Amino acid sequence: MHSQKHTIVSSPGKVLLAGGYLVLDRSYSGLVVATSSRFYSSVQPLPASSSAASISTPQGIISVRAGQFPSQSSTWIYSISIENDQLIIKQTNQDVVGKNKFIYITLFQTLALAYEKIATTTDKKGVDAGRELLNRITDDGQSAGLDLVVLADNDFYSQREQLSALSLPTKIDSLSSLQPFTPLPRPIPQTNKTGLGSSAALVTSLVASLLSHLDIVSLPSNPTEANSNESLQLVHSLAQFAHCLAQGKVGSGFDVSSAVFGTHIFKRFSPSILTPLMDGSLDSIHLSSPTLLPVLDPSKWDQKTTAFRLPKGLRLILADVDAGTDTPSFVGKVLAWRKNHPEVAQKLWDDLDKANMQLERLLTELVAREKDEDYEETVGWMGERHIEDHKENPTAVLLYEIRLTLFIIRDFQRRMSELSGVAIEPPEQTRLLDACSELEGVIGGGVPGAGGYDALFLLIIDTPSVTSRVDKLWSEWTEMSVCPLLARQSDGGLKVERLSDVKGLAEALGS
Repeated sequence: MHSQKHTIVSSPGKVLLAGGYLVLDRSYSGLVVATSSRFYSSVQPLPASSSAASISTPQGIISVRAGQFPSQSSTWIYSISIENDQLIIKQTNQDVVGKNKFIYITLFQTLALAYEKIATTTDKKGVDAGRELLNRITDDGQSAGLDLVVLADNDFYSQREQLSALSLPTKIDSLSSLQPFTPLPRPIPQTNKTGLGSSAALVTSLVASLLSHLDIVSLPSNPTEANSNESLQLVHSLAQFAHCLAQGKVGSGFDVSSAVFGTHIFKRFSPSILTPLMDGSLDSIHLSSPTLLPVLDPSKWDQKTTAFRLPKGLRLILADVDAGTDTPSFVGKVLAWRKNHPEVAQKLWDDLDKANMQLERLLTELVAREKDEDYEETVGWMGERHIEDHKENPTAVLLYEIRLTLFIIRDFQRRMSELSGVAIEPPEQTRLLDACSELEGVIGGGVPGAGGYDALFLLIIDTPSVTSRVDKLWSEWTEMSVCPLLARQSDGGLKVERLSDVKGLAEALGS
């Protein structure tokens, strides 16, 4: 029966392994790695008997709930109606729960684009196209509208409080014992995030699940089709726009790009592409000629994504550092320094870019070595030794060169810290990363993205003994509170999910 349609789409978190700050400039690229931790958006028909449908009689209702948070403060209800030649979207419970700009803006722009696609690809125009959209929202009147639930893997939010309540140490085994989609006690603004890109993953999964559920796009079932799939490209441009609009500025977009396409080498789109749309109205959708599609048409976009993955036998391991960083403030100060000292900044950025590109090249060379007969043996052997203690074979030498390159990148980041007055790699992080890098099987690490006190990453040999050594050092570190994340690298991007395939998802949705 059509009214039982259930659409679930997930998007991964991200780590900007190399290219922090540089990715803001199209002259440079970044190495963005998707994580195994994902954000899920579920769309189902909203029963006419639900409490959200009991408000005054609009033509459609969309309820959006953040499933891990207290429902009374984390459910946003919107009425959808046609008045004259406009589609009106109003939040009906704003006085109770306040606004969530990321959800409202994403919902508004997704419905606006859905209307334009209906108006340009069917025989329905104007108000008739608006009515067709309402019919799809309400399943031709069989439901009150749409029931959306968004859920995130535990890694997106700090779990320190949950571990403490259970008297568990901040270790990997403790995190593994928490239930999937662990309920969180306070509203979203009062909950600490871990820097995996929750807003980008939320926006991307929300855009994709809505457009798919409303039969506006057809998402690929095979990840290898991703870069050539027009529907996915349209999801990307719309998600970039909605995310920029919610943030109030046109950012680099690497986080949304990763949420759509997974791990890749990233070169940003020209910010001028979105300029015509950044000052548009957010009150109503005019049922007239398209305004979004001409700008969001993927053929007009010039971002570049180049296939990339981390080599087999290596693992990206992440930690949440309990201090926090004001990323927009960091970016603003670094860009101001670059503007005021153009020659020094240019030289430093060019040198850092060379080191970043060297890291990409070495990792790609290591991937090519995977077919060597002794590859797995060599990588395993290195897991029990300091990476400097390499034996003279190509795989071991490459691991050592990757280590040296990670140290060079960190040196340049510290130099940028000194010159700009921004703590990109603060001294406390330096001491922690240096200690980690002395462990057997640890290749190297760094502070991802804009740096600071939010997080750190290590690239390690993927064996239980190496992970255990890192876990032990982090749990015993006293200068800062370090909490591991369960996430590791993942090549895949946006994904259509089956409810039964995701552990704990049915229970979290109340299905």
